[in-house]
Amino acid sequence: MAFILLLSHKNPPPHGRASAPATARAGLQGYLRYPWLGSLFAMMVAFLPPSEVFAVRPFVTDDARVVYPGQLEVENFGGITLGRGRTPGFEVRSLQGSSVTDRLEIIGGGFGFQYENNKMTPQDLVFQPKYVLYRSFGLVPSVSAAAAVLAPLSGNKQLWNSYNMLHVSWFLFTPQDSTDPYDNGLAIHVNLGTKGQYNAGLGGRWTNKLYWAAGFEVITPISRELRVLGEVFNGDPFSFEEEFPAYQVGFRWYKTPNLQWDLVLRGVRDGGIGSGVGAGIETGPGWNYTLQIGLRFLMDDVFPFR
Repeated sequence: MAFILLLSHKNPPPHGRASAPATARAGLQGYLRYPWLGSLFAMMVAFLPPSEVFAVRPFVTDDARVVYPGQLEVENFGGITLGRGRTPGFEVRSLQGSSVTDRLEIIGGGFGFQYENNKMTPQDLVFQPKYVLYRSFGLVPSVSAAAAVLAPLSGNKQLWNSYNMLHVSWFLFTPQDSTDPYDNGLAIHVNLGTKGQYNAGLGGRWTNKLYWAAGFEVITPISRELRVLGEVFNGDPFSFEEEFPAYQVGFRWYKTPNLQWDLVLRGVRDGGIGSGVGAGIETGPGWNYTLQIGLRFLMDDVFPFR
């Protein structure tokens, strides 16, 4: 079986620059194939003219930045989840977004599917406004806030998940020859907020719990294009059930300012539902692991926002 992926990227707003980059166009295609024993193979091809882009997914910890007004942001990712005593589970997912001002971004989508035990299930849809409260570079951090609701398509239609959080980011050690303020030798991100779940079947019962995440991205001595990323988090915000301990580590290939590839390994110690790529695949007790691949791009001047 094969999945066809359109995979994506996110662009930060300019700092001390007069205009956004020229319009970017992308053509890309990836395939996830697996035999019946369960293995993951991914191939992606992309052609993009220069433009700055950034994103988070498949990493969970969000950053305190948004895209240029009028740009179309797409974040797609896919992977395979493995656990002891269970069959492999597969997922692909796509998120889209655009900024209506230089501080307010709207993320939507979550389109995708999960496949396990000969059953394909749609992913929950996400709607998330995000606002930059303070933009800064160096030792003084940037701060943004986001709130989101997830429409239940993958499971119980009476359970509506949501989250609210603050993002704090330090963008440090920008190379002297870089024109991009977000091309950093080291970036650190901390998220803090809550995850909520509304159960319409219990007379409108509402449950909330703490959510937190912390992650980093650092340039390696091998190449400026090769970055190492890592994070720990209190469960994916897309999944109310998933909790700590959960972590992700991986590599980012910063091929050009507008093209990044991610290869990520996620580990979640879980005893129930909530461990897959989009936190929707059934998992068993103990550690479950997900191998993910992501590619991000951005298109300028798609919407008439300035």
